[in-house]
Amino acid sequence: MLTVDINSVHRHEFTPLFSPAFTLPAPRVQNLKIIPPQILEAMRPGWLTGQHAARPIQVTKLFDVFVTEEGLVFTQDRKLIAQSITQHSPQECQGAYERLTAQGAYQSIEQPSLLLRKRGDHNYGHWLVEVLPKLWAAEHRVAVTTLVVPALASAMQSVIRDSIALSAARHYAYLPVSTQDICFFKELVLVHGLTEHGVYMSPQVFDRTDAMRMSLPESQPMKIYVERTQSARRVVNAADCQKVLQQKGFISVDPAHLTFLEQVRLFKNAVCVVGVMGAGMANMAFCPPGCKTVVLAPATMPDTFFSFIAGLRGLNYTEIRGPMTPETMSWDEPFSIDPAQLEASLAV
Repeated sequence: MLTVDINSVHRHEFTPLFSPAFTLPAPRVQNLKIIPPQILEAMRPGWLTGQHAARPIQVTKLFDVFVTEEGLVFTQDRKLIAQSITQHSPQECQGAYERLTAQGAYQSIEQPSLLLRKRGDHNYGHWLVEVLPKLWAAEHRVAVTTLVVPALASAMQSVIRDSIALSAARHYAYLPVSTQDICFFKELVLVHGLTEHGVYMSPQVFDRTDAMRMSLPESQPMKIYVERTQSARRVVNAADCQKVLQQKGFISVDPAHLTFLEQVRLFKNAVCVVGVMGAGMANMAFCPPGCKTVVLAPATMPDTFFSFIAGLRGLNYTEIRGPMTPETMSWDEPFSIDPAQLEASLAV
């Protein structure tokens, strides 16, 4: 399998956007000593870069290309375009190539289309912060009629359509595609440069976030505990933590049971949000500046996604790392949080 740079293929490059330079302070993280050294090292670029230089955001129209997997783009002669690789493993790239070369049948798309896919796009937070803003970056630079989106279960499919309807400047046709599908596009627009997961997040991924917030009816200011009960990554002593939060006036909410619009409205006037690092906490993007946010995370989870959101949105952010229960190097496992430490963090 050969990989090629986007600049070497048949394309039309639009005048690039420029993401402005910005400064991001190091996040407030408690229990750093329990984070394994290799995990800590992986997070250093995201946490400690501080000064982020201006970067170009490229909007490129490609001609006669294939798409498969979670947004991998191949040229007509089956070369993988490097800029479409977004956290895909070498095995996933090779598997996509083998699927493309082995399968004769594919769907051919004549309409000009915009690719709204990336690795992990089934996740609410990744869709909201890393995929949807590609539409905003492309919308006033190139005319397309069709949005290429992940084919997902009904709840997340509704999130995709509702978030586009709430933020887009016009109506589009949708083309839901699964990981196994192969589609051939006569014209496909690819946006790259908005994020580099774990290392960089452009302020422009929030260009329309406030407009989305303000388009919905007002809600009462409240303190929110984001429940996460159906996942392996959960707080084993959650009942003890919830008792502390209930005494301080928090309500418990599972965002998975809410529509997208209900989630935006709930968080738009939050004064404090607490929850386990995961998709539901991505709603902190809709919180007002200064909102206190406390993210609970396993010691082993190498993630800077939420500290980027908090820094760019001007939130009062604290991250509490908890020991694994039982001990493991996996990040998607149960962990514990000291209720007294949680209570103290609410006063910071």
